[in-house]
Amino acid sequence: MTTRRATRADIAHHHPRVRRVGCQGWAWLCACGGASGRTPLACSTWREAVLGALHHSENLAP
Repeated sequence: MTTRRATRADIAHHHPRVRRVGCQGWAWLCACGGASGRTPLACSTWREAVLGALHHSENLAP
């Protein structure tokens, strides 16, 4: 007999994802519609994208 682990989605917080954007750099995207700048002028490093995503994830979801 196996036990099943119940998983619950955390809907109280944002969960942004950092993704590579072409060859320009990195961007973060969130299911709420929030995102970092994705224009060639707003090219960011991986570290900047991660910090932006962490900052966004601190806020409570609406």
